[in-house]
Amino acid sequence: MHVNIDHRTIFKQSSVFYLLIFFSCISFSALAQTNSSPQKVPLKDRIQIGGGLGLSFGDIISIEIAPAIGYRVTPKLTTGVGFRYSYYKDNYFKYSTNLYGGQVFGRYLVFQGLFLEGDFEANNFEVVKVTDPLTGIYTIERDWIPSLLLGGGYSQQVGNGRSVFFISILYDVLQDQYSPYYRVPVIRAGFAIGL
Repeated sequence: MHVNIDHRTIFKQSSVFYLLIFFSCISFSALAQTNSSPQKVPLKDRIQIGGGLGLSFGDIISIEIAPAIGYRVTPKLTTGVGFRYSYYKDNYFKYSTNLYGGQVFGRYLVFQGLFLEGDFEANNFEVVKVTDPLTGIYTIERDWIPSLLLGGGYSQQVGNGRSVFFISILYDVLQDQYSPYYRVPVIRAGFAIGL
């Protein structure tokens, strides 16, 4: 009896599990340090809202909104969640689609604006799957595709010091062949405004 084991699926599932444990450990460790310190920072001063926008017009039209909410666990560590929606239209091939999904992220300030970042995303969009390579027959179906983006970036405080502009360069280490980030670096820019 032959058992077919999909190592990519096992790797994806274990990566997601270990990433969630990693973010949880950092958050709980940082919360413990924060709660033991004599200076308490009010909750409203720890929450940041923001995200990113993207627009592209021409033969290819792309519109993206990516709102996010973050929580400053410590002065160096921010974690949060976000939502991503993209509309994509290719006028040449007469094709359009919608991409949507969610993310969990963490940013750790290393030195004077430089930070390390980790994002786990799950995006739902139309995936072209070749069902018969010899005849070129394919199907298009919506599917959830996971991505684990790792990298770093730079942030600059703006205004009253509680708001920041950031830019980051990330790479999807899961490399699912259907990922929107397959074999390309991901460059993101956005903002976060303190309440």
